[in-house]
This record gives sequence, C-alpha cells and structure tokens, in this order.
Amino acid sequence: MRELVYHRQLLPTVERYADREAFIDGEYRASFAGHLDRVGRLAGALRDLGVGAEDRFAVMALNSHQYLECYHAAFLGAGVINPLNLRLAPRELEYILADSGTKVCVTDAFFAPMIEQVRAAAGIEHVVMIGLGDAPHDHAYEDLLAAVAPVIPDEPEEEDPVILMYTGGTTGLPKGVLLDHRAEMLNAYHVLQTWTFEPDDVFLHQTPMFHAASMGGILGIPAIGASSVFLPLFDPGQVLALSEQHGVTATVMVPTMIGMMLAHPEFSAERLRTLRTLTYGASPMPEALLDRVLSLFPDLDVFQGYGMTEASAVLTVRSEEHTSELQS
Repeated sequence: MRELVYHRQLLPTVERYADREAFIDGEYRASFAGHLDRVGRLAGALRDLGVGAEDRFAVMALNSHQYLECYHAAFLGAGVINPLNLRLAPRELEYILADSGTKVCVTDAFFAPMIEQVRAAAGIEHVVMIGLGDAPHDHAYEDLLAAVAPVIPDEPEEEDPVILMYTGGTTGLPKGVLLDHRAEMLNAYHVLQTWTFEPDDVFLHQTPMFHAASMGGILGIPAIGASSVFLPLFDPGQVLALSEQHGVTATVMVPTMIGMMLAHPEFSAERLRTLRTLTYGASPMPEALLDRVLSLFPDLDVFQGYGMTEASAVLTVRSEEHTSELQS
C-alpha cells in the first residue's frame, strides 16, 4: 500500500481548496486547481521530452512558481528532479549534469548562458527556459505547457527515487545523494509535526529553492492548503514589502539575512506584524542578533533548524531557548 507519496498529500488538498488563490509570484496568481493543472501539463511536457519516472531532469533557476511546479511534477511521479546549486562553478556543473545522466535542464535567463556553456560536454539535449529574456534555449516553458494536456502520473512506489541532490564536500567532486519518496514524505511529516502551520499561513520562499532546507516549504505548505509567496533572490527591502503586502506569517532565513533585514533603512517591526514563525539555520546565530529579534518580536515563534542533505533533511530543531523570557 502506498502511503508515503505526495499524491496522498497534494491531491486531496487541491480538491478541498480548489479555488483558493494560494500561489503568488510577482504579478502571477494561481489557485490550487490552477497550480495542479500546470503541474500536470509540465508532467506531460517532460514525458514528451523523453523524461520517464526514473529519469533525471535538472533545474537551475531563481525562486519562482515554475520551480515549485518542477518539484511537484517530480513528486507526482514525472521524473527525478536534480536541483542545481546556483553557486556551482562551470566544471562542477558540467560534472553533475553528466554524472546524473541529465538530458533535460530547466533554467531561466539568469543561468541559461552557464547551461549553454557546459551543455555539449554534459550531454544536455533539451534546455527549457522559464520566463522571458534573450538567452540560449531550445524550448520556452510556457509554450511547452500550452501544447499538452495535463497528465497526473500514477502513484510511484515509496522506494522509487524522486530527488537527486549533489552535496559538496571539503575534497573532490560533488557527491550525488539519491532520495526516495518515503524519505522525503517522512521529512515532510516531521516538519508539519514540529512547525504547526495552518491553512491560513502565508509562507515566503526566500532561501534558494535548490537547497534541502527549502523542502518543508516546498512540500508541506501546499499540502496543508497554505499560501506560497516567492522572492526570486534575497533582497531585504523586498522581504519587508512582500511581508507587508501579503501578510506573510512564516519564512526561513539564515542569520546573515536576518541581520541585513533588521539593518535595512526602511525596516520597522510593524512591517512584519503578521509574522508568526521564523526559522533560521546554516550558521550560528550571534547572541546580540537573537536578542534583538526577540526584543522586537516577543510573540514570535523562533526555531533553529539543523539538517543534512543525506538525511532528507531535518535532523534536529530547537525552539525552547528562543523566548524573550528565557533570554532575559
């Protein structure tokens, strides 16, 4: 019996909240039903490009609703997604694409020139470009979606692979970590048991979506019927603006991002008045910065998370020390 697959999470939520507008990316808006339609069309387009359930397709792009669609297509069985680190050097990128056996790469105008630089050596056959721009590509993402009918693949097995992440060590070339549906769904359950998100939550995707730390928002937030807002690339002024405009209630940041936001000339605590949950990780939190966060937002639930790509990905979470009462 297949229980730990994303079909069991996303599809009932789409049925329950079909008309709810829950995906916001600049001027783009989509309901749950509209989102699933696009995910189904992407699944059909990937099939037409030769991507099967266990074939790899890569994504190298800034945060966007299209990036989320790529993840959800993979988690609904359309292929194994290989999210590429945006900081890769050309040699590393070429190695990962070749080592993974990737034939289709989804990118945007920002990274398309780098993909073009390595595609021949890496064996890439199809480059699909998100959005507009004068950059080398074979197919426009929106044209592919418009040309096919939506297809939701059959449920995969729990042990089937769904995501291939490459993690850089201190020596040698990047190492591929192949994760299955069961591992990722268990991680999503752990996230939703620890962070008490509700359907009225509004989650701001601002950490890079290629990173394992983003998986809670990528899988968990849509699964419970909450809303997703996308910031392509971190900008402290935009964090404040989007939070104020859309009533953001939850997000993930690294301490450096938090410090930059608090230091922004247009910062005021009032602009983040709707924020209920803040998670940080990736580096230690300076005590002075934590003290300031807690003094500015005494009712904020603050979590410190730690994980590993190989563990898919949350290992431990601490929140009990993050209250103004304990800090005083």
